[in-house]
Amino acid sequence: MLQPPVTIPIAFVQGMLSGIRARGADARVDVGAALEDAGIAPALLDAPGARVTAEQYVALFALLMERLDDEALSFLSRRLKRGSFALMTRATLGAPTFEVALRRVAHTFSLLQDDLTLVLLREGPLAGFGLQLSDTAAARQNFLHELMLRVYWRLFAWLHGGRLAARRFDFGFELPPYADATPRCSQGRCSSASPARPCGSTPARSPRRCCATCRK
Repeated sequence: MLQPPVTIPIAFVQGMLSGIRARGADARVDVGAALEDAGIAPALLDAPGARVTAEQYVALFALLMERLDDEALSFLSRRLKRGSFALMTRATLGAPTFEVALRRVAHTFSLLQDDLTLVLLREGPLAGFGLQLSDTAAARQNFLHELMLRVYWRLFAWLHGGRLAARRFDFGFELPPYADATPRCSQGRCSSASPARPCGSTPARSPRRCCATCRK
């Protein structure tokens, strides 16, 4: 039996484009052309309740990265040229511990741009990472927070061996209406909180034991 395609609310597409649109006439890409090349009708951006397929969403993301040569999609003042995240991943090679690997990722990221700092956080038995934004314009772009969370959480899970159980995700802004479309938020793991709290956190002891503890 054929399964229905996985679809994504149009709000996520609008968020993806918000960094480019904020640049106005300085934008380095034709948004309408990129949408059409990804198979998305531009008119859907103004259609409440519209959805796109996961394949269309991924295609648009890839097109924008290629045409902008920017893995941060114009959200930051300096482009993260294609290959930046691969460079951060390579920086972890040979790291003796998971924590050392995370610190290498954070250090490499700090060499590539100035608007955002990746910091490691601890709160009692929990450890996590947070984002500190020095650029006020970037700080107001909620999708940037969401993008960095997704990218780094997947990277850290990969470094950990493919499984890393999250206790919670805290955001420094009010949860948007589409938050329930995010699986972890629909399970009650997301909250609106101070950015100083650990985001994407796990117990601070042996990482492999932590995941088991978090799943209980």
